[in-house]
Amino acid sequence: MSDELWQRRLDRERQARKSAEHLLTEKSRELYQSAVELKHALAASEDQRRLQLALWGSGELIWEWQAQDNLMHLHYFSSQPGETLCETLLWSDWLQRLHPDDQGAALRDWNEHLCGSCDYYDLEFRARSTPNEAWRWLRTQGRAVERGSDGLAQRVTGTCKDISRQREAEEHLRLLAAAFANNRDANAVLASDKRVLQANAAFLELIGISAAQLPALQLDQLLLDADDQCPWATLSNTEHWQGELTCLRQNGQRTPVELSSTLVRSRDQQIGHLVLSLRDISERRRAADHLQHLARLDVLTQLPNRLQFQEHLQRALQYQPRDLYLALLFVDLDDFKQVNDAFGHDIGDALLQQVAQRLQKALRQRDLVARWGGDEFVVLLELRSQEQVLLVADKLIKALNEPMDLAGHILTATPSIGIALAPEHGNEAGDLLRHADAAMYVAKREGRNRYALYRPELNEQLVHRIKLANLLRRALAQQELSLALQPKIRLSDQRIVGAEALLRWDTREFGRVPPDTFIPLAEELGLIVPIGHWLVREAALLLNGWQAQGWPLTLAINLSARQLRDEQLLSVLCESMADCSAPPEALELEVTESILLEDAAFARQRLQALRDAGFRIALDDFGTGYSSLSYLKELPLDRVKIDRSFISDLEQSPRGRALLSSIAGLCRALSLQTTAEGVETAAQLQLVQAEGIDEVQGYYYYPPLTIDAFNRLLQTSHREA
Repeated sequence: MSDELWQRRLDRERQARKSAEHLLTEKSRELYQSAVELKHALAASEDQRRLQLALWGSGELIWEWQAQDNLMHLHYFSSQPGETLCETLLWSDWLQRLHPDDQGAALRDWNEHLCGSCDYYDLEFRARSTPNEAWRWLRTQGRAVERGSDGLAQRVTGTCKDISRQREAEEHLRLLAAAFANNRDANAVLASDKRVLQANAAFLELIGISAAQLPALQLDQLLLDADDQCPWATLSNTEHWQGELTCLRQNGQRTPVELSSTLVRSRDQQIGHLVLSLRDISERRRAADHLQHLARLDVLTQLPNRLQFQEHLQRALQYQPRDLYLALLFVDLDDFKQVNDAFGHDIGDALLQQVAQRLQKALRQRDLVARWGGDEFVVLLELRSQEQVLLVADKLIKALNEPMDLAGHILTATPSIGIALAPEHGNEAGDLLRHADAAMYVAKREGRNRYALYRPELNEQLVHRIKLANLLRRALAQQELSLALQPKIRLSDQRIVGAEALLRWDTREFGRVPPDTFIPLAEELGLIVPIGHWLVREAALLLNGWQAQGWPLTLAINLSARQLRDEQLLSVLCESMADCSAPPEALELEVTESILLEDAAFARQRLQALRDAGFRIALDDFGTGYSSLSYLKELPLDRVKIDRSFISDLEQSPRGRALLSSIAGLCRALSLQTTAEGVETAAQLQLVQAEGIDEVQGYYYYPPLTIDAFNRLLQTSHREA
């Protein structure tokens, strides 16, 4: 092959190689460009996917509005990631989905953004897709991505999210904040370093500071426990704590507060915050102190009451000086219940108040007088000798014996005082009280209006009295009382014309208990009235039986002061005699002068009512009281019973005979029947008969008889007649 030919061949090969290289370069460049574009496309697709996932995760939807068609394009994300649902509707239709109250604001803000008045569109509103749905709170955000030459938005895009739960949470927080701020209790939130972070107005008012002073306030300056220490250690280690502390106010005042604290821990369980709620309990404390004071004070007399006296007595015994007597005086007012019954409780209360004042006035300032209860007072003295104690007791009696003007009623208080001394009569409060009480009953038995000093043998007497009291209650309940009848003899014909009913009480434990023992006991126990009712009914039964036998006798029963004041007395008498065949005048009611002396006006009124009902009234034990003769003219009486003390002296006493003659003459002048009690000898009978006395009773004729014996006597006497 020629060189020329070979050269051309080489040139063609070179040209072909260059063309191939150029084509390869172009294809490689195109391939690279495609790879770059593919990479960018893939990256954009990934960004879009990530954006969609982010929107799906946040629960937001995408919307877009275009001016040319005024359409809203809504893109919802389904429950599956990446899946979208589309909805297109007119903007006006979208607006109609909003709550009517929110449409105005939505339209206003939308127009402002379209016009360019604001760069960003952000609105919260209520909306629903259908009328049957509940309203949901939504938040939409967006901005114009295209605007025309006139500045009006052509295209707006944004997101929308359901914020109903967020709004509910915000409302809940708002309510909590309002409750915190407006709570009447003082509320505060403390940091872990004891600083006060937040507080309401009530807290600021309680502490006495302004809101500007709050950041400088710490718990150490705020609360103290009972030991005047900051309670941080307790509060910061207790989830919930409640108790009473002392609040330090800005002015230095210490105010009692009730604190409730709650420990709020951080996520790592460290101390986060402490929430305090304080309540001023000053008024409660004052009320409690007042109640405690009242619990230790007798409201009526303003004296210490039993509780306070017992506490004082315990302390006095514990710290009693060795060179002093500690004297306990138990003061009981005699017949106080009769004052209440006769004049009412207002007068009774006024009497107790006067007694309290007089006791206080008669004692030294360091002595203690208290109201024990009812009509009982107690006095505690420290004196150097027993004689001084007795002088004080005598002084108290004289002070109380002075007349008292109570609403126009002139009354006198008479006390029975029992005295016990420490250490002579005991070192225990209970022993001293019991011994003074026992001595007081001795003073009553010995005549009242006096004092008695405790003696060891009084314990046995007190025990005996308590047993008798219980037995007497049982006797009344089980009708264990009985009657004895002492015949009354008419001197003109020596016939039995009636009897006096006398109470008897026989016990298995003590045998027969004398009337002068159990009748005063019944008075003290308040049993005399029911015993009196029983006696009236028994008397009516006896009279009815005698009347059925053709024996028109009278029966006399005794009325005590308390019975006379019994409002049911007249009705019990009338009801009992209504079932009796004997007339009311067959029942004779005997009263003593002592009853009349207590309140003569009341006695006259009550006795007149009884006499008007047909009952006969007799004045018993005549001559043992005071001003006896004047009562014979003033009172509605049928009979006078001359006391045995007159009769017993007749044989030896000319003066006694003269008095008897005067009494008998006066009674005849006043047309009053007379009965002589206690006639025991023929000489006494002769003297009584000589003065014209109508009837007699006494052992000369008959002692008190049982009912059966009396009835047998009647049968015998009527057969002989």
